[in-house]
Amino acid sequence: AVVSTQSTGIVEEPSTPSQQLSYREACLSGKYSSLKDLHPFVTEYIEEVQGALTKDRFIDDYLWRGKPVMMRGAAKDWPAHKRWTDEYLQDKFYDMTFYVDLRKHHSTDHAVRTKMKLGKFLSNYKKKDWYLDSMTTDARFLDETHVPQYLNISGIFETKDGTQSAPFFHNFYLSGGDTNSPLHYDGYDNLLTSLDGTKEWIIAEPEDVLKLQIDEWIDHANLSPLNVTNFNVSNHLGLCDVRWRRAIVTAGDTLFIPTRWPHHVYSPPSRNMAIGMWFYLDDYMDLIKGFDDDVHLRNHTAKVPLWVEHVKTRPHPCNVTSCKALPPGNLRTLLPDHKETYSRDSDVPPAHSSLMELAGDRKVRIPTICYGTGLPAASITNPYLNTKAALNMGYKLIDTAQHYGNEREVGAAVRDCKWIRKSVIVMTKFELALLKVDDVTAEVTNSIELSLNNLGLDYIDILLIHDTAENSLETVSAAWRAMEAAVSSGKVRAIGLSNTDIETLRHIFYNVATVPVSTVQNLYAPIEFDKEVVAFCAARGIIFMGFGVTGAVHALWKNMANPVTESPLIKKLAELYHTSPHIIAFNWAAQNNVVPIIRSTSLGHMRDNLDYADVYLTPAHMQQINQMVLSEEEIRDVYGEIVQGAE
Repeated sequence: AVVSTQSTGIVEEPSTPSQQLSYREACLSGKYSSLKDLHPFVTEYIEEVQGALTKDRFIDDYLWRGKPVMMRGAAKDWPAHKRWTDEYLQDKFYDMTFYVDLRKHHSTDHAVRTKMKLGKFLSNYKKKDWYLDSMTTDARFLDETHVPQYLNISGIFETKDGTQSAPFFHNFYLSGGDTNSPLHYDGYDNLLTSLDGTKEWIIAEPEDVLKLQIDEWIDHANLSPLNVTNFNVSNHLGLCDVRWRRAIVTAGDTLFIPTRWPHHVYSPPSRNMAIGMWFYLDDYMDLIKGFDDDVHLRNHTAKVPLWVEHVKTRPHPCNVTSCKALPPGNLRTLLPDHKETYSRDSDVPPAHSSLMELAGDRKVRIPTICYGTGLPAASITNPYLNTKAALNMGYKLIDTAQHYGNEREVGAAVRDCKWIRKSVIVMTKFELALLKVDDVTAEVTNSIELSLNNLGLDYIDILLIHDTAENSLETVSAAWRAMEAAVSSGKVRAIGLSNTDIETLRHIFYNVATVPVSTVQNLYAPIEFDKEVVAFCAARGIIFMGFGVTGAVHALWKNMANPVTESPLIKKLAELYHTSPHIIAFNWAAQNNVVPIIRSTSLGHMRDNLDYADVYLTPAHMQQINQMVLSEEEIRDVYGEIVQGAE
């Protein structure tokens, strides 16, 4: 690689005696346990140019060769560089949602990561250890995110049938500085543009990945196990034998880092904002996809030497794919598949839904959150007003039952809400034990008509047997066949079971059902759920919906203090994630592929619950909650009795 011995436009601090040491000497001395403290000993710099490169020079000299380059001032005219002060972002983008790490320094465990409105982040990030690291598809944001002309070529951005033709990812970074990245390399070519502040990089060649032990952190490919803020060099001697290059990226600069070049990034304390773009040319990558087949396996790095040899002999990319220059544009115009196309009258967006199987090999998307109108909420509120409020907030899946006594109010709310009927999924249930067992078919048929009349709807989206496990297999089987007849007539779209045991579920699934078992609705709380039923559903594509996720059912039915929201573990996690115990419980369920049934009568809580997925629990925290399951005797031993009337 061609390197520069000094950084253009950067004023270095005067050398001190310690800085006269070579990098290797400083590393081996053992005096430095944070990687950022070794940055000043790196004296070679990545090659630099002034301004943005032309398309041909960028492709010929850097992209094709797999060689990094710093473009000083290349982004000085970007709208985002000129406009994006905190005040501007707060005024224009305050309601946009981004992922935020609740720490600024990489370690060898998983960072706590949550979603957050930009307005909240901007009000707190300078006094918190928060690091915004996130993509966005909001058109307002993409309008002001410039795409450099040297990257604006058909091999990356030309579209086919309205979709993007090649992989391209973009990320927004914002923090108060003093951040440390892991020591890693990227699986794609990377353009990092600084909009504010400074990012200090040290970069090694691909040949050095084995010295850096990259891929030895078991949970992630492409990462070194090195704790970059506190390490013992005797455990990482290869770190001292690497030939590093340095790059100091300031506001308006763009740094190109090819795939497989290991690097560490440190941002000094101060406002720090950047845009990252990862990409490769679509047809061109067909030549090298064999190198990426096991990107998530630990032996991925072993292929890097093969990659190095491949780069030396690979053909010019424009001989393989089109490198035609495209008209100037921003990310919104160049990435049509990133536009926000979900409208209020459309079906549920795929990112917030699961597929449910219907009769005739048909499938429909259902939301991953359900608003429940059953006890205890139904006993203390107006079902019509609360259901209508939930629908107008954005809930699209509503749970009711004949037993709740509120089908009429729920149906009226569905008819009166702002959504078109096909956008709302109504689920109801009937009590089999209340029907006459001598003519189950007729009784179930009449019960379905009763629910349709109560709801005032032409069809029921999901119909469940409410009390499945309390009835004989013969009775449940007869009821199931009557429900299948209702599906054939168009009065019901999908059918399932509620409060079922594994024996009944297996019997219906294997011996009775000709219409798929679409849904099972059972108790599902961190301290109590039927593992066999959950596993059976997961293995067979049956949607499992859980009620009682937050422990309210245990408090009501079993006369005890709420064993979920009062759990020390759940409360501790709620504090850690800056949220409520209820949201922790909902996320635990959702991350276990369970649709949580959320019951609340508070408008504020209903809004918060709708955004429960703003939190994402780490695997370690998920495992801790999964281990909370107790027997009923253990539950009472731990949580005891409660006074009458406690929530």
